[in-house]
Amino acid sequence: MPRPSQRDRILDAYTDLVVTSGPDTVTLDAVATAAGVSKGGLLYHFGSREALLDGLLDRARELNDADLATARAAPEGVARYYLRTSVDDPAADSAVFRATVALIKLATTEPRAAEATRRCLAGWREALTEELGDPFTADLVATVGDGMYLRAIVGDSSPGLADATEEVLAMLRR
Repeated sequence: MPRPSQRDRILDAYTDLVVTSGPDTVTLDAVATAAGVSKGGLLYHFGSREALLDGLLDRARELNDADLATARAAPEGVARYYLRTSVDDPAADSAVFRATVALIKLATTEPRAAEATRRCLAGWREALTEELGDPFTADLVATVGDGMYLRAIVGDSSPGLADATEEVLAMLRR
């Protein structure tokens, strides 16, 4: 596998610091150090803190859109994919998981991150509605998946729900 570019290492470091330390404590110096680049190297790729945030928001949207495309193409269907990955992604510490957690943390103080998060959620809601045929049922599936995701973030794998996807979907489709 090719070595990540300096730009990708910077975005990875920024994402990790937002996830682990919270957005308010992250400095450009800390990001540069964590990425193993000089501050000048960071500023070459991202000329300001705002540009760094823009880079993270763009990456989070790209990862979400790719994940949504994978779900739409998955033989199991979007709803099953959404519920399964609500537990699998946090456990695997996937790139889309880390970007999502960073977005959520940033959304508490950064309106652009909140908007990016809403855009991602809207894409999933649309895909779930297309598959399930009902926006209310789609919202119920999303809400259950989001709850499973939150539990997985804190180390509770929701084994009863994770192991009963078919039963959960059947109940929500009633």
